[in-house]
Amino acid sequence: MVKHERINRDNLSRLRRLATTRFGWISQVRWSPGGDLLAIAGGDGIALYRGSFGGAPAIRLAASAAPIKDIAFSPDGGCLAAGSADTTVKIWTLTDWDEFEIKTLHGHAGSVEAVAFSPDGRILASGGADDVIRLWEVVGGESCGRLEGHDDELTALAFDRAGERLFSGSRDRSVRCWHPRAGAKPTTLGEHDDWVRDIARLPHSGALASASKDMTIRFWNDSGSKPPVIPAHAGGVDALAFSPDGTTLASGGRDNMIRIWDAQSRRELRLLDGHSRPVLALDFNPTGSMLVSGGGDNQIMLWGLA
Repeated sequence: MVKHERINRDNLSRLRRLATTRFGWISQVRWSPGGDLLAIAGGDGIALYRGSFGGAPAIRLAASAAPIKDIAFSPDGGCLAAGSADTTVKIWTLTDWDEFEIKTLHGHAGSVEAVAFSPDGRILASGGADDVIRLWEVVGGESCGRLEGHDDELTALAFDRAGERLFSGSRDRSVRCWHPRAGAKPTTLGEHDDWVRDIARLPHSGALASASKDMTIRFWNDSGSKPPVIPAHAGGVDALAFSPDGTTLASGGRDNMIRIWDAQSRRELRLLDGHSRPVLALDFNPTGSMLVSGGGDNQIMLWGLA
């Protein structure tokens, strides 16, 4: 990928759409930790772009005949995990571009909607339509935990930076905090007025943001205080992504817009208009110089500074 200036609060006026490509039905977009790979997941499996964007991807991974619902890179970039509508979790070892090692994990009783690696890369969490979070050992692929407490489908998962806590969002409207190693019961941080569609952890902090069909973004912290509520997108908020430096938050929703917020003041800084259908997925690259978005219009858009 071409190197670009880092996006920050002072240069957002120069933020523009740099490129667009089509992919079919899109569920998730993710940059690798090194920034050299861009993964796109959806109804057509997973596409990996390496060093360029647009046209044919460098690699296509056909995970299954069923749509891929979520993907995640391990912290060292050596593994890619995918949750599928066929109830399986798959893990690829990205050590060789010609031969990928793959594990298929069985255990869920419904579509797997969310996956997340622990910060040390040893544990993978998955959750979905069976209302259960499962924990897996990445190396051996063995089940090492089962967390129950949500009353409806799991939609989003994220570990804290120490790996001691696991956050979850669900169709039951709640945002919860789990302590997998301690085996303690989960703490309900709070609830939205409708189901939670995405969560994002603020880098270098214990704070968390959640997106909901109730059209708001809410911020959660360890204080237990009532979370700030941002009216964000008409029709609902579908996707969130913090910039790597934690100063800005990007959100996408049913109004087909991408909105950039000041993460501290929660003030809207910029509106990006490009998609013609809901914005379903967002991710900043590791240097904070690129934002990628995926929409219900089957388009992937790359945003950067003009």
